[in-house]
Amino acid sequence: MTDDLLAGVEAAAGFAVHGGPATASRRELVARGVPGLLAGKDPTLWGPAAEDRARARLNFLDAYRCGSELLPLIAELHEELGDLDNVVLAGPGRAAAAVARTLGRPLTVLDEPDPHPVRALLDDPGRLRRTVVLLADDHLGSIFWQAYRDLGLTAAEAGRHFVVLGEPLPELEAAGAVTVPTGTGALSAATLLPAAFAGVDIAELIDEAELFAPSLAGDQDNPALALGVALAAADRVTLVPDGSGLEVGEWVADLITSGLGLPVVVAESPRDPEPAGGDTLTITFGGSMSPLGVTSGGLSVHGPLGAHFLAWPYAVALAAHVRGVDPFREFPAATADPAPVPPSFVEGAVEIFTTGVATDLTAALRELLASVDDQLHIQAFLDPGEHPELARLRPLLAAAGRRPAGFGWGRYHPAGPRHGAFLQITGAVTGDVPGPGPDQTLGGLQAARAAGDRQALARGGCPLLRVHLTDRTEGVRQLLNAADILRH
Repeated sequence: MTDDLLAGVEAAAGFAVHGGPATASRRELVARGVPGLLAGKDPTLWGPAAEDRARARLNFLDAYRCGSELLPLIAELHEELGDLDNVVLAGPGRAAAAVARTLGRPLTVLDEPDPHPVRALLDDPGRLRRTVVLLADDHLGSIFWQAYRDLGLTAAEAGRHFVVLGEPLPELEAAGAVTVPTGTGALSAATLLPAAFAGVDIAELIDEAELFAPSLAGDQDNPALALGVALAAADRVTLVPDGSGLEVGEWVADLITSGLGLPVVVAESPRDPEPAGGDTLTITFGGSMSPLGVTSGGLSVHGPLGAHFLAWPYAVALAAHVRGVDPFREFPAATADPAPVPPSFVEGAVEIFTTGVATDLTAALRELLASVDDQLHIQAFLDPGEHPELARLRPLLAAAGRRPAGFGWGRYHPAGPRHGAFLQITGAVTGDVPGPGPDQTLGGLQAARAAGDRQALARGGCPLLRVHLTDRTEGVRQLLNAADILRH
């Protein structure tokens, strides 16, 4: 391997990066000692303005050590709360969801304000009585606390159903709910505790991270360095699972978008062809060491799940240093008044809002695809647990438009690029849930976030088609049918 090429294989502790694009930045990074500085949590790597944020967020590098200290507490909680077999993470949880999906463990993650999954739980008293709520979101804590009190539980009985991740709510603290301080990173308590309650052997994840961590300071045999150098040179990224069942794509996509501002596409499977231009870095990922699916100039990233949770954040942070951006900047959710606007036309269970001349759903989608000169972004403000089939819309429209298409649940990441064309999907709410403020509901908060996205995209002059499903199930069916017609 030359100093100017990522070629062959870089491996450590069962984690490997195969292939890579031509780049000259690695030699310069090594000469300045950046790999060791990053592994040592140097907060100055992203400039003075980012130092305070970096000092806190770089704890992801050794959060797994704190995870080891959680093991006795987890064993104690398992024994005490063993009858609560329905596990809900109320708050952000992409990493925890990735662990649960990869290992086939049941975990409900409520990290968007769609009221439907919350209402489904509230309306099922039997399930609610079997639920432990891992709480990382204050306003959802208030909702569930009231629900348990409405069941006739005493404060102490209600408090038993909560494990608070972070700062406790006063009523939960008074009720004796367990509170666990959380750090930062995918292997912090905010991920490990929900995973453990879902039945994951987190000791194995911690061991995998611990074995991999020493490689992060190295100049050679440092797969995360190779990955970071490749990301630093990328204009867009396509993530392709290798079929081994490692479900980290959505979590990685969020890391790359929030840290680097790059557009990211997550393919559904290695058999799913994805249109990609010459400016796309294609990365296959999985849990094996096999370099399957490496494309010319692309990467294959494989290894144990615990190592992935260190390698990707390290790589994004290093790439951000090279690109001169702050990977730890925070973006509050933008909201706007979702004032009612009459649709351009209605077809069945779908209201279509367009600035084009189309008069049916298929034609409106065709007009949107014709406006895509870069990438299509699909954002669905719906419940992924209720309508997972909607994700099939992404490959259908990518094939129909012959352009890359990304898909996400909930708001478009505010760090993401404000170019390309956008399809926003919203849905009617049946059975809303009170929200965090007076006269506020979860459905109203979701609508305000969708409106905030539309407002931001309009300011950027991005082509936008909005469809609103007056009946979610029928509307999803219509959307998929229309996209399938276009594909053929």
